[in-house]
Amino acid sequence: MSYLTQQEQLSSIDPEFELIWASRPSTGNILSSIHERRERINGVIGNLVDGLGAFAGEVEDISIPVRDGHSIDGRVWRPSQTTDQQPLVVWYHGGGFCMGDISMNEPLCRRVCSDLKCVVVSVAYRLAPEHVFPTGINDAWDAFNWIATNAASLGANPAAGFIVGGSSAGANISIVLSHLARDSKIIPPLTGVYLGIPLVVHHDAVPPQYLTHYKSFAQNKDAPILNEESIRFLAGQLQPVPSDPLYSPLLWPTGHKDLPPTYFQVCGLDPVRDDGLIYEDLLRRECGVETKIDVYPGVPHGFNSAFPSLKSSRKFENDGMEGMKWLLERQST
Repeated sequence: MSYLTQQEQLSSIDPEFELIWASRPSTGNILSSIHERRERINGVIGNLVDGLGAFAGEVEDISIPVRDGHSIDGRVWRPSQTTDQQPLVVWYHGGGFCMGDISMNEPLCRRVCSDLKCVVVSVAYRLAPEHVFPTGINDAWDAFNWIATNAASLGANPAAGFIVGGSSAGANISIVLSHLARDSKIIPPLTGVYLGIPLVVHHDAVPPQYLTHYKSFAQNKDAPILNEESIRFLAGQLQPVPSDPLYSPLLWPTGHKDLPPTYFQVCGLDPVRDDGLIYEDLLRRECGVETKIDVYPGVPHGFNSAFPSLKSSRKFENDGMEGMKWLLERQST
């Protein structure tokens, strides 16, 4: 099923979200200070993680070397009962390439580890504006290779399943890495890609053949949480080259065939909604890649993190687990 014919309906605001958004306290303006916004987000993440309680498995913080001599942080979650057949999931957090850390998606990482018996490694690539493009994606690729090389010592067996995934900026990174891994013939190969609310192409670099369906950037330019102004601001901090495939993987020069099965989550009231819809349609119809997609009409980018009590947020989280399970099942078929 393609959602590209339903774009108007997808942007119609969800009544439950509209009510909670109207009654929210002010959280400040993302345009005022990245550093202030980081502190606020990190505080929310910290409270969320503290509320999770102790993890039943094993958690290890690690240091990962990257190409310029620096090291970046990683966090490993291992199941309480280990085997030699534990799949590997490499995770990249969101935050517009400017915010977030390895704790940002800890609830999901914990659930994937404990419920699906995977070793999960979350990577803290360096952030803009201190580190502009392509530092973050170079960090992500170096970490990916290091994790793949050291999978056994981390307790994982990528031959039993090897997934790369992320949310928002982390989903963009995951798309790039899936292409790099395919082109460099990583062994064992990736078996799945998890894309939560992905950015797939810079808004100023959309190829002409996709412009008919690329409506969400204008349609949702004033959306809650993430809008056109904040996207342009964040891109200004990162300073990517719009046409560089390392930022706009829709433009990948060797195409998109022979990629692993890919799972998508897409929000209807999101300026980057059509990034996900166009890319899913391209993979499935033109490239023969197996896909699964869940779409959430009327809610904006990152709504589930901002308002976890919403019914649609709980559905988003549960769908994400089912999506990860679906990817793991592709390995066993």
